[in-house]
Amino acid sequence: MRNSNELADPSGPNDPDDPSDPNGSLRGDDRAVSTTVGYVLTLAIGAVLLSGVVIGVGGVVDSQTDRAVRGDLTVVGEKLAAELEGADRLARLAEAGRTDPDIDLDDANATATVDVDLPGRVAGIPYTVEIVDDPDSEVILRTTRPDVILRIPYRSDTTVENTTLRGGPVRITYVANETDPSDGTLEVTER
Repeated sequence: MRNSNELADPSGPNDPDDPSDPNGSLRGDDRAVSTTVGYVLTLAIGAVLLSGVVIGVGGVVDSQTDRAVRGDLTVVGEKLAAELEGADRLARLAEAGRTDPDIDLDDANATATVDVDLPGRVAGIPYTVEIVDDPDSEVILRTTRPDVILRIPYRSDTTVENTTLRGGPVRITYVANETDPSDGTLEVTER
């Protein structure tokens, strides 16, 4: 027959799973392992979710940056193309008097200068401006990150010197040919 103490404690003395038993073994105790495994799994799942969010947001940011750069370059290119066309009209007006036979070419000095305030950066990114006169007259704007190239055509009866310069304020200067009023050029330089 069993006494009442043995009935109350079904595991009996020296239970290997009882952590309070000084003679017992901890071989069957897996409580600390499950806590550690749970913590590691929580960190791993959190890291995967966070990296997914970062990758997703990064794509959206790159797309928005590309769109902003293209929009800003379009505005800058159209402004510069319009100013080149305006400088061409000024140059032709300045030269109009030089073709008058009553005017001595030594006394006539045609000049025209137009200052154009362009931003140094578009959407926080530096850019370059290339002006090409032949075969197609166009303003080419470039950024490297993101890699964007934008071409804006312009019309000019006056020859425009081909040049490449950094984005920022520029000066368009008409340089007259002292002997031939129809052979002057427009030069674009950084200010």
